[in-house]
Amino acid sequence: MTIDWDVKDSTLEIRYGQEPIMCLALNECAHITPGPLSIKHIMAWDIVRMPFAQIHDMNSWTRSGKSTGQEIIYLYHQDTRYSMSFKLTLINPWHLELEITTSAAGFLRITWHTPSEELWQGFGEHTHSIRPPAQFDSWVEEGPVGLGWLSGWLKKAPFVPFPKGPYPSYASMPLWLSSAGYSAWFTSFERIRWNLTHTKRQATIWSTMTTLHIITGQTPKDIFSRQFSVLGPPASVPSWALAPWNDSIRGQARATRLAHFLRSHRIPSSVIWIEDWMGSNENRRRFWMRPLKHTVDTELYPHLPQLARTLHEQGFRLLGYFCPEITYGTDLYRQALNDDILVKDSKAEVMAINILGIRHGQIDVTHENAMAWTHRYLLSPALALGFDGWMVDFGEYLPLEAQLADGTSGHISHNRYPLLWQKIHRAFWEQQRPDGNFVFFVRSGWIGSHLLAPVIWGGDSDTDFSEADGLPTVIPEALSAQISGFFYWATDIGGYMTFGLTRPRSRALFLRWLEVASLLPVMRTHHGTAAPRNWHFDSDAETLAIYAQYARLHTSLYPYFYHLSKVATDQGLPLIRPMYLEFPADRICWGLDRQFMLGEGILVAPVLTRKSSHHRFYLPEGRWRCWWSGEIIEGPKWVERSVPLDRLPLFIRHPFVVPLLEGVPLTDSVPTEDTFSSPSERGSWQMEGIVDSLARITTGPGVDLHQALDYLALYVFVSKTSWQQQITLPDGGILDLQYQPLSKEARPGPLLSPPHFASHFPKHYTFAKAITVAPDMTETIQLTEGILTLHPSADSRRRQYIVRWG
Repeated sequence: MTIDWDVKDSTLEIRYGQEPIMCLALNECAHITPGPLSIKHIMAWDIVRMPFAQIHDMNSWTRSGKSTGQEIIYLYHQDTRYSMSFKLTLINPWHLELEITTSAAGFLRITWHTPSEELWQGFGEHTHSIRPPAQFDSWVEEGPVGLGWLSGWLKKAPFVPFPKGPYPSYASMPLWLSSAGYSAWFTSFERIRWNLTHTKRQATIWSTMTTLHIITGQTPKDIFSRQFSVLGPPASVPSWALAPWNDSIRGQARATRLAHFLRSHRIPSSVIWIEDWMGSNENRRRFWMRPLKHTVDTELYPHLPQLARTLHEQGFRLLGYFCPEITYGTDLYRQALNDDILVKDSKAEVMAINILGIRHGQIDVTHENAMAWTHRYLLSPALALGFDGWMVDFGEYLPLEAQLADGTSGHISHNRYPLLWQKIHRAFWEQQRPDGNFVFFVRSGWIGSHLLAPVIWGGDSDTDFSEADGLPTVIPEALSAQISGFFYWATDIGGYMTFGLTRPRSRALFLRWLEVASLLPVMRTHHGTAAPRNWHFDSDAETLAIYAQYARLHTSLYPYFYHLSKVATDQGLPLIRPMYLEFPADRICWGLDRQFMLGEGILVAPVLTRKSSHHRFYLPEGRWRCWWSGEIIEGPKWVERSVPLDRLPLFIRHPFVVPLLEGVPLTDSVPTEDTFSSPSERGSWQMEGIVDSLARITTGPGVDLHQALDYLALYVFVSKTSWQQQITLPDGGILDLQYQPLSKEARPGPLLSPPHFASHFPKHYTFAKAITVAPDMTETIQLTEGILTLHPSADSRRRQYIVRWG
């Protein structure tokens, strides 16, 4: 990375190799004197306005003597005392650190000039991809809310989505990726106000100092890997978190029945989540979890430890709920008052946090006793009840007027609050279960949250197809979150919020949302605020059958998810990937935010609208095989299809091997060459096709991961060219695969029955062979048109590989 200073053009140009990647306009950088602050509260949002009393653009500059890897540029406003300094430190050839300070109290403004074709991605997690022209804040707050059917009519109004337009976010962060070949982020906790046009980008940092980090690379994958080598790899999850999660409400008996129902219907699940363990309030239209007392409701859950033990034996983990708010008048609130642990204002009075008309106190996470107090009164009692994790909700509600125990204001620590709240939970679980056998999931976040929270979900989406905050916003939200390291991302299947003119979730909405969620790393249901009226996975027999199919699909992908999780830890690459990450040279892919890649081998193009007769998606260069039909399509091309309600457009990249779980054999027989007595006959040996849980089952029916890992299915997309692929195996070791085509005419392969439950597996893989391979041994299989060589590493285990092709 090199730095060119052009005095005539007043620019500071940063280059990577011969290519310019960033051009700072020095004469458009400024010191800003802020005017009076005004705050207007609208429900869960703060409308913050602060006029700028004076803007002092810098108009002269000097450059200090250059030392090894470091230099300082001083900027001045000649008519006043105001100045700025840029201290540039080259950490290594691809990492530049730029410390920016101003000489007096006020704000900083930094301006870039960019080519019109340059695209910026990310800025944390957003329901709408940020495209110029755009104005928004890096500020943690409630996400936007749609207005039901009115959202379409009012889509160009500045208050749609309600109340601030499309860009409010639970996890808005000043971190972005540029198509010019870099990523960058500011380290400030203070508000940053952005103004993006097609050729100019401007950031106003509400602080006197900040640090900008710039990471460069030849490809977006290089940049991701380098970025997360600096920021740190994302927190990982236990195996059971990669199976479907099912929510349960209305008490212990219902949770017990749900667990039995799932196992008896062979519907995979490893998690039962009881949000209402501390109580709930329900009528014919609504369901709310109330009050936030953080102790068990013994009427709903009279024997919660027994429920936990029963679920554990059946192969489930039990999750609960916490937030930093405590309802007025509860025993825990009185304890918090007594221990002086709640957020106060400048008059040292406890502040009231209003959530849906109910008053709460909020834990002051900067208090020196906050961690110990939360562990003692909230988390330790919950662990003793048998929980294996919980939702760590909220984190966005710290008032700007707060005066915290560490001396900072709500303005300074508002974006910092989610990190401190999440650190409390991370520290607890690392102390209690250092083996990592836990999960907690969050919705708010800042730069660094990816190190603390194993899972993030997209917050309270509307239960509709609205572009404002419904199903179409899920994939933009997921893809933007990847740039900030939220690799284990989830959504509430069917949406959560039925608010105002938004209707309860329909059957069609539930099924389309289910299809999206089944290809995310974490697949989880949610009852929603209109639980009595919402459509659920068991609302009718057809929905139940489709849900079971996609739950089985998700669980069968566990070996692939596991492989991708190791890539995430070791290389800093996400499991779900924006299209441009795999196809950076394809300009179209930089603008796609309604489809994604699962790793490098599977393309997912869900239907996100109510109508599906003209569903349009893009296949980049190469050959793509339809998961369901076996049809092969040559890219690059746009494809338009009519997509049935139970179908998720899913394609396998050529050439690629998809590792899948097929459960265990239906019989105890072991396949041999004698099994395939004739190319036209199928062997009697057959895999069952279902794995019920990725946690150990010790009591009752079902196949668990421990049993299923004796077998691994490899679905091979055959090729006329040679290739090789490595798969990190779920229980240790690496499988090396090499393929060499044959020059002679193709011959039929052996036939092995498809799995007994086969609706969720790729179709038209006609040929199959099972082979047992020991660690550090090499085996070959002759496919129809080539030779496949398998070599598991010495630290793997002996297992049977079922190779399928066609």
